[in-house]
Amino acid sequence: MVLQAKFYSGKIVFPGEKLCVLEEFMPGDGTFEINGNVYSKFVGRVLYDFVSRKVTVVPLKKVANIPKQGMVIYAVISTTKDDVAFTKIFGAEKGVSFSGTFTGILHVSQISSNYIKVVTDAVKVGDIVKAKVLTSWNPFQLTTKGTKLGVIYALCSKCGTPLIKKRTKLQCPKCGNVESRKISSDYMLSGGKRS
Repeated sequence: MVLQAKFYSGKIVFPGEKLCVLEEFMPGDGTFEINGNVYSKFVGRVLYDFVSRKVTVVPLKKVANIPKQGMVIYAVISTTKDDVAFTKIFGAEKGVSFSGTFTGILHVSQISSNYIKVVTDAVKVGDIVKAKVLTSWNPFQLTTKGTKLGVIYALCSKCGTPLIKKRTKLQCPKCGNVESRKISSDYMLSGGKRS
């Protein structure tokens, strides 16, 4: 008779549900230990490994990928008011994508270390910004303070042509319109001398 080294108990467990004590199994993925007891971190099926003496919880669903506090994200400005811009977060650095649509809020006080009177002095609807996440809940509070953070792509508000970075401003190569933004040092289109 051969004893299987691993087996699913078949039991669905919930976050915080006690699975065993440390004397029986060590905590593995999807579990945590408090005072010698091992608990489930999320909803899933419990797996006991008799060879390594570990218990793990295999999630029933793929764990959602959401923006996290401190993460640098990319977002499109969707709406502006005098003191706040609303964004649609679509990705993060290193090609990270998210499992859903998330809203970001960029308050005028979080745009720049310099004084900004109204949001539209620094960002406009349709701009793509590189921002840092300040909170861990949706809608996510964002900041663009810092040289690498800010607008990375913008369109001319007169003719819709992509704007080119020229020194500290953005200029339309088609109509010549010059616009101000809180520009990231990573702005995508450059021309002329860098500041």
